[in-house]
Amino acid sequence: MDTKGTAVYRKHLSADEIRLIYRLFLEKNGIRSIERITGHHRDTISHLIKDTVKNQKTEEYLVKQIGLTAGECEKLWGLLEKKRETSRKKS
Repeated sequence: MDTKGTAVYRKHLSADEIRLIYRLFLEKNGIRSIERITGHHRDTISHLIKDTVKNQKTEEYLVKQIGLTAGECEKLWGLLEKKRETSRKKS
């Protein structure tokens, strides 16, 4: 259960699929664009991204198991924070 406490816990995606989704998100692709590229439903993608929170266990998993670099993780945290701030302003 190395995914417990991470965003990918109980997600039925392979490491390659998760890596691709995060990398496409880092390239500032939209959810629907990622959906078209990966073939996964937009709800699956948005739940993965929405559930991603910065904590040590998630970052370790993303670096060691998924293959993201520390720099990509930092960029991911920044993009997620910006996305959350934007959605708070709309509410």
